[in-house]
Amino acid sequence: MTTARQQPWRERAAVDQLPLSLNQEFLCMFANGSDKGPFGSRYHIIQSRRLTGPVDETALRAALFDLVDRHEALRTRIVRDAEPRYQQVFAASPPHLEVRRCPGVPPDERAQRVEEFLVELESGTVDADAVPQMRAVLMYFDPEDAVVALMTHHTAADGFSLPVIGRDLALLYAARRAGTEPDLPPARQYREFVAWERGSAASASMTAARTYWERVLAGARLTALRADHPRSARLPAVTAANRFVLPPETAAAVTRLAKRVRCSPFMVLLAAYCRLVHRLTGATDIVVPTHTPGRANGLFDDTVGSFFNFLPLRIRLRDGQRTADLLRHTRDTCLAAYAHDVPSVHVFTAAPDLMATAMSDERAPVTFQAMPVAPPSAAAVAGGVAFDPIQRPRTGFVPTAAQLPDGALWTLSFGGAGDLKGNLAYRTDRFDHRTVTSLIDEYRDTLDALVADRTRG
Repeated sequence: MTTARQQPWRERAAVDQLPLSLNQEFLCMFANGSDKGPFGSRYHIIQSRRLTGPVDETALRAALFDLVDRHEALRTRIVRDAEPRYQQVFAASPPHLEVRRCPGVPPDERAQRVEEFLVELESGTVDADAVPQMRAVLMYFDPEDAVVALMTHHTAADGFSLPVIGRDLALLYAARRAGTEPDLPPARQYREFVAWERGSAASASMTAARTYWERVLAGARLTALRADHPRSARLPAVTAANRFVLPPETAAAVTRLAKRVRCSPFMVLLAAYCRLVHRLTGATDIVVPTHTPGRANGLFDDTVGSFFNFLPLRIRLRDGQRTADLLRHTRDTCLAAYAHDVPSVHVFTAAPDLMATAMSDERAPVTFQAMPVAPPSAAAVAGGVAFDPIQRPRTGFVPTAAQLPDGALWTLSFGGAGDLKGNLAYRTDRFDHRTVTSLIDEYRDTLDALVADRTRG
């Protein structure tokens, strides 16, 4: 068994009051006191792994405790009804582990059962004020085939935290099984990020970044789409999602084009999205929000927490604009924005009217992002059990997904099969299912046309 002396992160005590990060302050800006906002019980993310081999439940429970112990963000509560607001770090306690048994499911039907299981979890809840902010479910098909899923509140972990959580759980499990020290890199705590962020607030680079956004976003408005339902209708705020896939030949063409024009695949995908938005709205000055990791250029890559920054990308389209020119403009816009990446609060301070159109009664904001998919190499054999990242089905409709604050969220990821996986999450009180399906079809056509046009050129 691993000892406390061997695990240096346990040297940190619980803390009654710590200042909030700017990301936490950003989330508090959108808190509305209801269960539908960013502190609602359905604002969560899920990490899941397929376990192949004899699972030691005792070691898994201990590893889950170690995971919460290692990462303070998982045992932190944001106190929002105080002035100033602050965060509390609590002593480690084990997350609840629910065990389910599904005997008799044939091997060829298990993938579908796993998907049903994960869709069910997506409609579940995590209390933002409970500690730890994580719940775990272990589902057995047989003694050597199981799935473990971790549902974490989004205020405690972002999408870039999920690979860290999966890796750490596997290695902590291996250490518990072997009774040795876990083979893990040092992990800075989220409180250290807050101290770093505050220490750099008056730096020359941060001042230059704020000046950059004031200039670039002068007169800008986020380009929102016309909603099917007005905000004033106050329909039930449910988030659904449509998953789709673009074939390997499209993914390959995007990658080739990105290399040819010396940009990233995301920039090609974004250029196509801007053309789609232009066709839908007529706008030529397009401001698309995306998310960046916000992890201080790698200083906090091994830390679990809510780091992401909201980054508005302002793309200008012209009549008769060649695809090559659009891609160069998109690349230059993205690179300049990345070089001036700042916490979201600074962006809204620089452009206080940025959201005016997006928050109107008839329109809704749409965010466009790309996320990495865990490659097959991310699988780990730990304590005699293989921890394999679960690749979700390529297509499908999820009627109740993790809650969005508003509007819609596009997420594109290059999959392990060489295809391009997409997920369009949307609020059903703003958009209809048929509209979302049409948006996906139109984006597919727009991307194909963009790639074909540049290929001919």
